Amino acid sequence: MNQGSKARERKLSAASLTRWAGLFLVLAGILYILIQLIHPADDLSSVNSQLWVIVACLTMVMSLSSLIGITGIYTRQVEESGWLGLFGWIMFGLFWLISAAFSFVEAFVLPLLTTDAPKFVEGMTGIFGGTNSEADLGIFQALAPIAGVMYILGGLLFGIATFRAKVHPPLGAVLLAVAAVATVAAAIIPHPYDRILAVPMGIAQIWLGVCLYFERRRMSEHGASK
Repeated sequence: MNQGSKARERKLSAASLTRWAGLFLVLAGILYILIQLIHPADDLSSVNSQLWVIVACLTMVMSLSSLIGITGIYTRQVEESGWLGLFGWIMFGLFWLISAAFSFVEAFVLPLLTTDAPKFVEGMTGIFGGTNSEADLGIFQALAPIAGVMYILGGLLFGIATFRAKVHPPLGAVLLAVAAVATVAAAIIPHPYDRILAVPMGIAQIWLGVCLYFERRRMSEHGASK
């Protein structure tokens, strides 16, 4: 195998990985919107329901898919986005990791505690709705506001860096940044109506994911034709 063939194979491999990242980002966006429509009430009575577990599991998939998707975007624009892109990617990525951790607890831990520790379960279900907990939630109490800052600031920085890099669609990057900042409106929109604020982020993810997929497919086809 000559050097040219090896180089083409590397390009095709990189293009395939990036296409998958685009698909994961599209999946994340679809799930992010869907979850808001089917999420049960954040209360003790919902935790033992099948829908609660399903939504929590879907949220885990969505969070991990988001992490894979934004990593695909970032790797495509590493040089162009600079330090701003790096900081944005790290903060935004950490948010999705924390989201996956919370969802794991919601799916596999909380249903086991509804009888023995109902106050803890009520505190966990209301943690993002701004409800004061009567139980000690430990690290989760601190992680919730930290995660909120990571979502807003990380999404804003990542969106700005993506816009400035001019590698991906600028309007998609703007929508991502605006969607992240718009979350501050949750302070004045009562829960659960604030779930609508997730819709613009879901649309931004779908938009960028589709563009990432088709851009890399064109590049792989171009490389294979040489």
